[in-house]
Amino acid sequence: MKIKLMVLLLCLCPLAAYAAEKPVFTHKAGEVALGLGVKSSTPGLGTDWGEFNIENRTTGVAHDAKPGTPSIGGDLQAVYFVNPWLAVGASVGDEYFDHDIASGVEKDIDTSIKNGLFLVRVYANPQSRYKVYFPLAVGVARIDSRADLSPAEHFKYTGFAAHAGVGVEHLLSEMWGLALEARYNYNKFHRTLTNTHNEVYRVYPSINYISMSLRLDYRF
Repeated sequence: MKIKLMVLLLCLCPLAAYAAEKPVFTHKAGEVALGLGVKSSTPGLGTDWGEFNIENRTTGVAHDAKPGTPSIGGDLQAVYFVNPWLAVGASVGDEYFDHDIASGVEKDIDTSIKNGLFLVRVYANPQSRYKVYFPLAVGVARIDSRADLSPAEHFKYTGFAAHAGVGVEHLLSEMWGLALEARYNYNKFHRTLTNTHNEVYRVYPSINYISMSLRLDYRF
């Protein structure tokens, strides 16, 4: 037993020494970071999550749709570091829910959400190897949904968008960084009336969901 323990310690010592000698990179005031991220969002299951309400005012039939499958999407970010603790910038993103599930009467709704956001990142431990930060963003979103209303119809609206979350970032070198981020996304669109095939529809979407993203940053 003692021999096995000694062998294990001998194996771990070089790894510990390597980790201790590896430099810790930090952000600097005036630095700019460009990021490319991929993300997937988990649909909400409660009545206040991922609602896309379509009410036929002519027939009285209402459909409450929710994203039924995880989405796939991506975003581009550009931030400027005011200091190592704070970064400000902007992002643009696109996300697609392949299949939504409607309650009441079964209907399919495919949803695409594009957004443009003003972004703030607040870092809790900017001097550490693994940096914890909190992203906050507000801006506008454009929703494009195709609803199976026999026949299928398109609904396009622009509204308010925001997200908040937590991330962990690791700077691989003076130029490159990698980040994993979880966030809650809120999208709110105005209620509208639309006349389709001599029937009046009232549409009021509010798409909310949790997403996970992996981002690669280039810093200069």
